[in-house]
Amino acid sequence: MPTQRPSHSPRTLLIGSALALTVCAALTGGCKGGEAGEPPAAPAADAPAEPPTEPPAEPLASEPPAEAPAEPEPEPEPEPEPEPLTAPDGTRIEPCGQPPPGMSCVPGGPFIRGDDDDEKAENARPKATIWVQTYYMDQNEVTFAEYKACEKARQCDRAGPQYLDFSRPEQPINGISWFDADKYCKAQGKRLPSEAQWEKAARGPDGELYPWGNEPPTCELAIIKTPELGRGCGLKKAGKKPETGRVWPVGSRPAYRYGLFDMAGNSYEWVADWYTRSYEQCGEDCQGFDPKGPCGGGGEACPGVRHKVVRGGSWYWDASRNLGYHRRPHVPNNNPFHHFGFRCAATLAEGQALAQRPAPTADAG
Repeated sequence: MPTQRPSHSPRTLLIGSALALTVCAALTGGCKGGEAGEPPAAPAADAPAEPPTEPPAEPLASEPPAEAPAEPEPEPEPEPEPEPLTAPDGTRIEPCGQPPPGMSCVPGGPFIRGDDDDEKAENARPKATIWVQTYYMDQNEVTFAEYKACEKARQCDRAGPQYLDFSRPEQPINGISWFDADKYCKAQGKRLPSEAQWEKAARGPDGELYPWGNEPPTCELAIIKTPELGRGCGLKKAGKKPETGRVWPVGSRPAYRYGLFDMAGNSYEWVADWYTRSYEQCGEDCQGFDPKGPCGGGGEACPGVRHKVVRGGSWYWDASRNLGYHRRPHVPNNNPFHHFGFRCAATLAEGQALAQRPAPTADAG
């Protein structure tokens, strides 16, 4: 006999469907499909698939905040200006400024003058610290050609060498009196240097022995007499007595301190001061600020004093005459005759006036 399938009543099916929905809802949070009692519809085979859901965009990395413009570094504080150098009497030492053509500036201030150790230098005692104001000095000794140009302009007296072979244009002028030298410098708007100015220029502030330092003189440093080469470093003079030698053109040896040439050797040089036997004998006239010696250094005569001073040695003499403190007296009219030359100096005020002038042209005439 065939098995009969159990028959379900409509009420039984309704209860079953409701129970299935309840279980589905409990397990999945909801079931898709038609109305209650209908199984969920299967998706159509040709229906397009839903696009996959894109993952949420990651937040963009935040850009670093723009750097604030760097604050400019503060400008360095200006260096404080050095205190002006002041002499013991309260005088302010002035800066160099621009030297006139052909001159060098010698900075003012203290320097060591004289010497106590050399037994032959009694006239250079006592050794002391002296102050001078800033000034200018000719780089070279005045040449034969320059002096003759002054003669041609009728600003200088006729004078000059009495030795043969001393009249070359670039040789230092030789054989003139102190008065000739003084007149020439004044015609150029300058003056003869004081002894103090000359020695500061030759020795520097620390009292070195020579214009180049403390190294002994040689013919590579100065035009002098040496045991090996004789007078004038062996340069013979034309005519009689050639062994007596002669001066060389100015600047034939390297420049010394302050850019000055021939401050030792070649030609002795007149300075402004009247001569006394020592700085001690001179007393107050050779002390203080910018001393100028007896009678202030100038004038046609000085009561009780008959000599002027020459400095620097020459081609004719050995190294002992080339010491920076060496002093030699001679009558200002240069009689008896000697082959002395000179160079000029200028104050700061004179230098400012000279800077406005055109450079002089040397002409032997």
